[in-house]
Amino acid sequence: MAQKGRLLSNIVILGISTAISKLAVFLMMPLYTANLAPAAFGTVEILINTAVLLMPLASLGVPEAVFRFVAGGENEYNVRAVGRKLLWLGLGLFFIILPFLWLFEVLRPYLLYLGVYVFLSVLHSYYAHVLRAEGEYLVYAIRQLFCTLVMVALASMFLTVWNLGVIGYLMAVFIADGVTALLIALYLFLRREKTVEKVEEHPNLFPAILRYALPLVPTAMLWWSLGYFDRYILLTFHGDVTVGLYAAAGKLPALLTFAAGIFLEAWHFSAIKEREEKRGERFDQMYGVLLPLLCFTVALMMLFSRPIVQRIFAPEYAGAARFVPFWALATLFSALSSFLGSVYVVKLRSGASFLTALFGAVVNIVLVLLLVPPLGADGAVLATLVSYVTLFLWRIWHCRTILYFHGRMHQLVLSVICLLVIGGGVLSGHMLLAVICTPLTLLPFGHDIKAGIRFLRQTVEVFLQKATKKKKRY
Repeated sequence: MAQKGRLLSNIVILGISTAISKLAVFLMMPLYTANLAPAAFGTVEILINTAVLLMPLASLGVPEAVFRFVAGGENEYNVRAVGRKLLWLGLGLFFIILPFLWLFEVLRPYLLYLGVYVFLSVLHSYYAHVLRAEGEYLVYAIRQLFCTLVMVALASMFLTVWNLGVIGYLMAVFIADGVTALLIALYLFLRREKTVEKVEEHPNLFPAILRYALPLVPTAMLWWSLGYFDRYILLTFHGDVTVGLYAAAGKLPALLTFAAGIFLEAWHFSAIKEREEKRGERFDQMYGVLLPLLCFTVALMMLFSRPIVQRIFAPEYAGAARFVPFWALATLFSALSSFLGSVYVVKLRSGASFLTALFGAVVNIVLVLLLVPPLGADGAVLATLVSYVTLFLWRIWHCRTILYFHGRMHQLVLSVICLLVIGGGVLSGHMLLAVICTPLTLLPFGHDIKAGIRFLRQTVEVFLQKATKKKKRY
């Protein structure tokens, strides 16, 4: 029961912080689209996506490995000592590779900024994962909110006052990352370095961390290819304006990814701390809660996609609305696949995570190369949807061989059929049909919804009991 209270507490803390952060970023879209033409926005998207690709290599998977081993009970001082060695090795490799990116014309004018961006983002990620591993979700949430607000303030100044364009956007992001990383490092030094007991390093710890961390590097790159490879093919065949529209359309489904990420960040910590004999039952319970919630959220996102795009984005981005419905459906399977990946985190099966991601990435690359040249952004959305569906199907089969839970495939298929009808209705203008089908996405999950409400009530009760005890203590 204590795990329930901790999970809800962490979700509430992360939820409030992330909601404010992502809302602030989302509400900045009018400023971005007003000060960055679709071509410039497409360039920003390419640069950010390139940075995301390079970050796993620069970090060597260390932030995630440090989180898993510290949260799993290993001595923090030892894990961080090993992590720092690997981290500096990865950053050294990155700066050796960086000059070769000069060969790419779109990256050439921004190479220095890209290097600083990756370096500071990796440091930020490392220190943030240390906070997560220690269960300091309040500080973790505060640093996220702080970083976002600094970035928003700097972006407003760099884009509107100084008119720095693409460079201004990049500077806003990496300065915010750098300041946040510095403050977390200072906090950890004052809060931890003097209190963590220094013990002799376990000889098997370095190879154990290395074995877990290294598969995370290609896995993250493969996830990148699932999400971003299509932008480069779009750029090659259809130009940066199309990439800009496509990237803008992705901002709405990204809200679902961010929301799912809130849950996953809290869930990973709770699942690792859970007793082994209870993990299967708890995972099945969480999966049953997550499925109807995600399906209904996607239905609402599809239904309101066009009016949201019309009101938030600049007029020249109006064409982005047509990509949102089925991209939102792709995001559903992406979020479910990420949740299934928590089985690999708990069981220290990073190799299996890599293989499943490889399968999904290969499917995506093949489909993108086949569909994007003739179909443009429509082909990119279709390729993304099919690849995430195939990844989900493999993972749900494989994960159930490691940790058994009920797959609920029949319910999911029925709900997805409703989502397809909603997406078709929105795109064809049959809004009444879309409105009717929206609540029907919940119908197949009647039993899970009841169980979820019961679970939520119990969790809230535990959470309130813990809060009451803390008040009495003080």
